Amino acid sequence: MALLLTTVTIIIVAGVLLQITLGVGRNLQAMVVTPAPSMTRSNRVPSLLALPTVGVASVPQPVTVLLLGTDRRPGEEVIPRSDAILVVRIDPASRRVAVLSLPRDLWVPIPGYDHNRLNAAYLWGEHDGPPGTGMALARVTVGEFLGLSIDYVAVTDFQGFAALVDAIGGITVEVAQPLVDELFPTLDRRTTTVSFSPGPLLMDGATALTYARIRHPDSDFERGGRQQTVLIAIAQALRDRGYFANFLAAERLTGTLANYTQTDMPPERMLELAWALRDLDAAAVERYALHEPEVIFGVDNDRFAQTPRPGVIAHYTRLLLYGHQ
Repeated sequence: MALLLTTVTIIIVAGVLLQITLGVGRNLQAMVVTPAPSMTRSNRVPSLLALPTVGVASVPQPVTVLLLGTDRRPGEEVIPRSDAILVVRIDPASRRVAVLSLPRDLWVPIPGYDHNRLNAAYLWGEHDGPPGTGMALARVTVGEFLGLSIDYVAVTDFQGFAALVDAIGGITVEVAQPLVDELFPTLDRRTTTVSFSPGPLLMDGATALTYARIRHPDSDFERGGRQQTVLIAIAQALRDRGYFANFLAAERLTGTLANYTQTDMPPERMLELAWALRDLDAAAVERYALHEPEVIFGVDNDRFAQTPRPGVIAHYTRLLLYGHQ
């Protein structure tokens, strides 16, 4: 009888594990969009949009991932701009992760579209090409601007960001300074007053999204730093939950992401990186961001557009790739 019960238990557990694994695989595959190999606007862009080839080894090779957070609001059908732009360098072998925030108003060359603000690349790609072209154009734009190869892109929107935070039970964020914004833009395009007091704060999805978006009290540069803080808090919350809890919740978490997220990273690559960084200390993540004195404001009639001062971008590219060596 004991042997029978043990056998039945093993079968049930194996069935649950198989169900979770299959569900996670389906959810990850649902996020994948292969960027279009060509675009209608320019005949010189297609060669730049070829998918990178990254070898699969026992220890994954270093990768550079472009993270885009769009400003799409619930119920909107218009093509959004990329409100948050972060470049993440991951080296599983050395267990090094570095993140660089780029201001959305940087004035950059966009292949096939002359110059414009950096956050326009995703919009124009989605507008003029088939699904995935926005990711592809953003990748080549950021890659050429920084002088490095972007391996993958991941895009999510306001709802996806908030839903993920809620799905993991909230995050704890150390608010560095008091913040009050009397003109904070709501998701229904009105305004309201929001405020944060210094100190640790347990945030649900809506609160974390507000904290990541607020900028009127200081600047877009400081907002980029807050976006990094929230991203790292999510990573820390996942680590604190532990392997077993994360595995049991994997199907639900990836299902949440699948509803709001697109990427060109193959599912097997996602799993490789997730496993390689499963016990990464979030506090060890290197954080880099441009500062206001490092840019010049104003391009023609656009007084908010920003051009980096000489040497600034090369400096941050070196930090992203190699750190303080």
